[in-house]
Amino acid sequence: MTSTATRSDKIIYWIATGIMLFLMLWAIVMYPMNWDTIGAGFQELGFPGYIPYPLWVLKVIGVVVIVTNKYDNLKNWVYATYYVDMSLALAGHLSNDTLIWHAVAGMIAVPVSYIYSNRVRGRPVKDIFILPERG
Repeated sequence: MTSTATRSDKIIYWIATGIMLFLMLWAIVMYPMNWDTIGAGFQELGFPGYIPYPLWVLKVIGVVVIVTNKYDNLKNWVYATYYVDMSLALAGHLSNDTLIWHAVAGMIAVPVSYIYSNRVRGRPVKDIFILPERG
């Protein structure tokens, strides 16, 4: 059963997805430009300095999966892991008193994009955030 997306559904989806993809692309561009600085930031939080490398690769894969919309199982994993990434980024930035705007934007954009993605992309509605209709 597929549902028909309204115009407002499409607008909400593309705004949220655009914000999410912007944040992912920003990291994809900035990580290679600042490997040492970003690695040092992770080390200040108690993580190994090599963490930006696999995160960078996973964000590249995530952008491809979201944009192509061909890999449904991977798409769910991308949304889940990117939400965890934003949660950890928010906690890390709060603990270091650094800017949190991108993490807050991601914490909002990721679930909104996920919720609206199946409606807009014409997939069956099986969102875990939406209660099934009674009837």
